[in-house]
Order: sequence, then structure tokens, then C-alpha cells
Amino acid sequence: MQRRQVLLGATATLSGFTGCIGSFTSDGTLREVNVELRNTDDRARTFHLALETETGVLDWESHHIDAGVDKRVTMAPNENVSPVALHGAVGDFAASADILGVDDLDEDYCLRFHFWYAHPSDERPQMAQVADIEC
Repeated sequence: MQRRQVLLGATATLSGFTGCIGSFTSDGTLREVNVELRNTDDRARTFHLALETETGVLDWESHHIDAGVDKRVTMAPNENVSPVALHGAVGDFAASADILGVDDLDEDYCLRFHFWYAHPSDERPQMAQVADIEC
């Protein structure tokens, strides 16, 4: 529990530096958030994830990913709420990705993120939203 509070504090601090970004608004229902975890390291890593909605942060999830392995993780809020951000940590890296999307969407939707231990272009961890609406 204490580690989760530390991770949440770190990601809240990081998200404070991202600037003002409008929240995702929709009349549709968020069905799920899909996150591709990619461990490009030569040893196993544990990725920690938490979805934040307008009502607060859902429970942290931890996923042990072997070296050189990709794993798709699905997260879903259990109520009709708007997503605000995805928080994550791996090793000594912690970040938040503010959720961007299409305003006034009137259909059910899904969100997709990449969370990579090392991105191919700069060899550092990276978390980013790559699509909305896609289920």
C-alpha cells in the first residue's frame, strides 16, 4: 500500500508539469483501456499501472513482464465515469499520460496506450496514448 502511495505521489507531481490539457468528455461509455506493456530490457521488469477517472484513482495493478516480452493489459472502470489519466511506473521511471480524445463522442469507446521500458527512438521508458475509440 505504501509503495502505491509513493507512486501516486510521484505521478501526481509529474502530471503537474504537463500543462493545461482539456479532459476527455463523452456521452458514450468507456468500455476499456488497453495498455501494451513492452519490456525491451534483458531482464524481467514489473510494470505498475493505475487508471484515474473523474471520481479518483482506481487500484494499482502490477504486471511482471519477462525480458523481451510484450503483454497487452486491459483495464476497465466499473462505473460510467470519464477517464482523466493513466499512471505508470517501471524501475525508477514514473509518469502520467493525460487522456486526450474526441469531445462529444456519443458511442461507447476504448482507449489504447503504449508503455515501453525503452522506446526505440530514445532508449528511455515512455508512456503515451496511441488511439481512442478503437476497441
